[in-house]
Amino acid sequence: MGAKINVSIVVIAIYSLYYGYMSTARWSAIKRRRLRAKRAKESGDLETLRNSSPEEQFAVLVVGGRFVNPFPEYREQGILEFIVWKIVEVIRWNPRAGVPRDKALIAELLPLYRPDFEVLFDTDSVTGPGGSDLKTESNPELLPSGNASPIGLTSSVTSAVYYSSDTGSSTNIQLDSSTLADSWTPISQRYVMSARIPAGSHDAHSLSDTSSNTTSSGPHSPTADETATRPIIPTGMPPRDERLTVTWIGQSCIFIQCHGINFLTDPLFCARIINSYIGPKRLRPSPCQLEHLPRIDFVLVSHDHPDHLEDDTIRKIGNSAMWIVPMGLRRYLARKGIYRVAELKWWDKIPLPGKERDGWEIACTPSMHWSGRHLYDSNRTLWCSFLILHNTRPVIFHAGDTGYSAELFTGISQVYGTGCEVALVPCGAYSPRWHLQPQHVDPAECVKIMIDLGAKRLVGVHWATFILSDEHYLEPKQKLEQEAVAVGLQDAVWVAEFGRTIVVPYRSADEAGSGSDDDAVFRLPDARVSGVGRLRALEGRHTLIW
Repeated sequence: MGAKINVSIVVIAIYSLYYGYMSTARWSAIKRRRLRAKRAKESGDLETLRNSSPEEQFAVLVVGGRFVNPFPEYREQGILEFIVWKIVEVIRWNPRAGVPRDKALIAELLPLYRPDFEVLFDTDSVTGPGGSDLKTESNPELLPSGNASPIGLTSSVTSAVYYSSDTGSSTNIQLDSSTLADSWTPISQRYVMSARIPAGSHDAHSLSDTSSNTTSSGPHSPTADETATRPIIPTGMPPRDERLTVTWIGQSCIFIQCHGINFLTDPLFCARIINSYIGPKRLRPSPCQLEHLPRIDFVLVSHDHPDHLEDDTIRKIGNSAMWIVPMGLRRYLARKGIYRVAELKWWDKIPLPGKERDGWEIACTPSMHWSGRHLYDSNRTLWCSFLILHNTRPVIFHAGDTGYSAELFTGISQVYGTGCEVALVPCGAYSPRWHLQPQHVDPAECVKIMIDLGAKRLVGVHWATFILSDEHYLEPKQKLEQEAVAVGLQDAVWVAEFGRTIVVPYRSADEAGSGSDDDAVFRLPDARVSGVGRLRALEGRHTLIW
């Protein structure tokens, strides 16, 4: 018994020394960087000021072989704190986060919407289904994802897949196309209509099987059957090249379209986080599956936590898309057979390949968080946020997971400019604050990020998907809406709903011309927005135009 106690004391002592070293080294680096920035401002020397820019002050910081946060607001959280918090979660008797046991009530309060596939599959391209270019000799990097036809209205009876939230089973049901014309009908409380897939379409495995559709002879021409399934686009919808679409799948998984380029962020479609049998379960099923979406061109992964990077989706996407990830994740993806990877550190910026994507770039920007898929690999890989840029201007900001640091987000806007069209920022999983404040923003901080970035619109995500924290499961939506009203931004803030597609009219500065309404102007610090109208639903649909 005495020997066991002695071993425990030694382990705790070693851990305490290591924890103390990491905290001291991190704070020393922060102080050195802040001192350089202060001296630079006092000197006024241009070269010195350049060396103390946000890129220098918040450059990647490594201590003891692990990435650490270079932000003064962050507090190191050791494994003991994590274990204590988890023990408290397990032993509590009351239902966590106020989630009712009545599934019908949950379904009523958290409705699922069918993604607007008519809009998402709209394309003027004839290079392949979904508008994605196939591999050619002149552009070998772009690989096809399969030969699946676009999902759209047909004149024949169409198959729909319904998932029962009560039994967890799925049923194929034949539906007449006339019943599918009203795209944005909320899904019933007990069943989820995930998609309509025309007969002959390939299954999920075709998304990662590129060999059957690879060609070097030129672009693919649509067949008569494919042409017949062209989607019907609603009246009032901006042209494909003059709009952005945002469709929330859940957590931080979002399907984004920019000028016909398809992005998927932090991929996650599964019912449970860890695997099919254990781990936190979704409050509501995914509004669609990966194979129901248009072909993915780029996958943006903010960090490697299981609720932001799902192994099954990695397998399905495979090398059909380019993966853009923070430092350290290339090795993990390589073990899964993924080689089309761009690994970035904070402040790196890469252009998107392809002539039709000229002017489009991805910037890897800092966030205040941590990484790790297991207890033993914490902070072995980097975490980040992303900015999608067009002609050097910010278009979409994907925050991933982050705590709040005013200097960080004002620094991002200082480097890349203000006027971001849409900021996708987490608004849930923030309580208890004593534990989660350094890593997850609350709704008030969510609005602060919007103001710091000078973003035109804010969409709150990362809420009510899984129960991973203590706040009431509906509180993030309520509080974010209240915070938006408090600062006069109620028309510029929206809390995402499962599956609901938001359309943002967008034209580049060159297309819109100087001084047009498309180029919204911000008056900081009061952050009132001009040029951004209220959200409105298309007639007869639930698709939102912003």
